[in-house]
Amino acid sequence: MKLALRAALLTAALTLPVSAREFTVVTYNVENLFDADGQAVFDDYQETGEENAYSPAKLLVKLQNIGRVLQTFNQGAGPEVIAFNEFEIDFTPESKATDHAAVLEKYKDVTVEEMLTTKLDDEIRGLPVEVLLLKYLEDEGMGGYQVAVGEDEADLSLLETTDRSVRRKAHKNAVFSKFPITDVKSHATPDARDILETTLDIDGQPLILFVNHWKSRASDLNAEQTRRLNARTLRDRLDAIIAENPSADILVAGDFNSQYNQTKANPHLGKTAVNDVLGSQGDEATTAASTGFSLYNLWHELPPEKRYSDSYDGKWGTLMQNMVTPGLYDHRGVQYADNSFMVVMVDDVNTVGVLNLPRRWTNFGAGAGTSDHFPIAAKFRTVDEDDTAKRLELSDPGREEDAPTELMEVGFDSLETDDVPAFEPLQGKDPATQIGELFRVRGKITSLRPLAIEVGGEKYLLHSHNKDLRQQLRSYPKEGRLEFIGELGTHRG
Repeated sequence: MKLALRAALLTAALTLPVSAREFTVVTYNVENLFDADGQAVFDDYQETGEENAYSPAKLLVKLQNIGRVLQTFNQGAGPEVIAFNEFEIDFTPESKATDHAAVLEKYKDVTVEEMLTTKLDDEIRGLPVEVLLLKYLEDEGMGGYQVAVGEDEADLSLLETTDRSVRRKAHKNAVFSKFPITDVKSHATPDARDILETTLDIDGQPLILFVNHWKSRASDLNAEQTRRLNARTLRDRLDAIIAENPSADILVAGDFNSQYNQTKANPHLGKTAVNDVLGSQGDEATTAASTGFSLYNLWHELPPEKRYSDSYDGKWGTLMQNMVTPGLYDHRGVQYADNSFMVVMVDDVNTVGVLNLPRRWTNFGAGAGTSDHFPIAAKFRTVDEDDTAKRLELSDPGREEDAPTELMEVGFDSLETDDVPAFEPLQGKDPATQIGELFRVRGKITSLRPLAIEVGGEKYLLHSHNKDLRQQLRSYPKEGRLEFIGELGTHRG
């Protein structure tokens, strides 16, 4: 696969001290990884028994697809550290399983595939999703992880409410580490998931890892005001650590629901959370040389045209981010492996279509896909020296001025009709395998409100996030013929 080849090339390019230990950290938003207890605050994850509803069997498919992505690291053994977003908060707290080793021992002779199908019972249904993923990775030869999760508490009243204006907190952050986790803290932050702080023991060297999932809606001004509070929570904690130890090795990771160049890309937001409050920036040499607070965003390691991990409304985004502090550039403890940052795209596993968009998860049919975000990854290593004054020599250091002022187009406008296959009615085929695919569509408009088109005798609704395009489509006469390139998708089932 492309990913495995690229990782091998990166490893070969590094010149390491004999005693150095290199390892990989993957940052992965797994898009609503919900458990099997039948309790969920999102309608799409209610277990109703209907054909296209969520189910334990579909959870198994999602675990398998996540595993296929992670198996591209370390010859199938998986990355050493994973920072996860969007694990479901356990809404059956009476069945919490905190002794993960005991659960693995209890089910050592049963696979997760059996647990979620033929062996499914109330006890298995009650297991939180981090335990089921941990067990699945163990089954697939990716064992040895310790697990830490955010302390976000389930609001059980959300299971009963139908009021869409009510904040519906459903997710928590998590860390899977093959290194010992020696300390865990969970920092509550307004209208967002708790920021998870873990300290990892990397062969006797501490690495502090923060996992974030900030308020959503990246370009919305009201949301940005909340993200400033999210950023302040994190910045205050970082300032406290660095004041005590300026050489602390710290990795800041997660889904920030912000562009890495948020201030440039969204000037209408004014003071931004990730750049102005948190202080994320793109001048690598500044962070590498600093003896105080400085936070380098690893997106600047890639050429501007390669900076994307998600897409929305025809634009690429960079909501997934990794940032490093000056301690990761000295010659003590843990050190960043220069230019190792990468986007994890695995052909036909977490990518879809000619534009290589993220293959989002769908509950349709048997279930398919992985996430609406590509994971990102970076390499680190331990160093045998104890020299905080000596700094890592940089090759082609990142520069702040390289950050563009606009989001990059996904490329829909450049598509030609011959670039995509003609759409054929599903007629009983499993739509899950085609969700997210781009097609050339020819059909007849059958309704303007809601917009609908008939193709080969089957009716499909039409939608666009672009208001102007929706209005343009409604200007066509009913029964009029229409040809376009479109994506097969779902909404609320």
